Amino acid sequence: MKRKTKFITMLLLLIFVTGLAGCGAKQKLSEQSSLYAYVGANLKDPVTELAQMFEQRTGVKVEMTFNNSGALLNQLETTKKGDIYLPGNNSFVEKAKQAGHIENSAGPVAYITPVIITPKGNPAKITKVEDLANDGIKLVIPDKEATALGKTAFKIFAKVGIAAKAEQNILASMETPAKVLTAITMGQGNAGIVELSNTLKDRDKIEVVEIDPKVNEIEAIPVATLKYSTNKEQADAFMKFAAEEGPAVFAKYGFKAK
Repeated sequence: MKRKTKFITMLLLLIFVTGLAGCGAKQKLSEQSSLYAYVGANLKDPVTELAQMFEQRTGVKVEMTFNNSGALLNQLETTKKGDIYLPGNNSFVEKAKQAGHIENSAGPVAYITPVIITPKGNPAKITKVEDLANDGIKLVIPDKEATALGKTAFKIFAKVGIAAKAEQNILASMETPAKVLTAITMGQGNAGIVELSNTLKDRDKIEVVEIDPKVNEIEAIPVATLKYSTNKEQADAFMKFAAEEGPAVFAKYGFKAK
């Protein structure tokens, strides 16, 4: 009877110690402050879901600020704080790397696919990217300096030889692709450049003209950790998590994942 009592006591002690070890491991992962991420505005929905998934899995909260990629880089250069940088394409990560801000990078988590949109009915009869150089076209695009998609649009224009004429046709340069979509749906312009995922909304108000794959520029979306991070283990864990889980999550929101 004494042996049985001793065995039960030892078993309960073992369970208690194991439980403490488990709690200690979870505490070690989330004991420091939450992560801070700079995220491209057009990536808000999928990255928000990824952050929620990461918090549920690890207990580490990811706080985020959303803006166009250029504004985020300016903010990063000013504050020299934060843990994660997730802009619209690799060019901004390369700029940040050259400036000494980047620790590591991974991805792609998905891809940016430019498309042309017009008001419903396509009154200007846009059928290809070269048509954006036609006389009388009022073009609305994301800002070519501040946004990843704006830079990509001008790569496409240059490839087909219409950069100068397309620039002359620009009616407005917007801070984000979402604002381009809003402008076109409100009749402010007869053609715009957005990301494929933006076209999931307001389909009753727009027409989508795909860009010929031979001239289109598909850009990879990276995720990077920052040298300023005070939570490097957690930041690295989120970067790897985003690279692994990102494609499936981004695909839910209309992005191409392959």
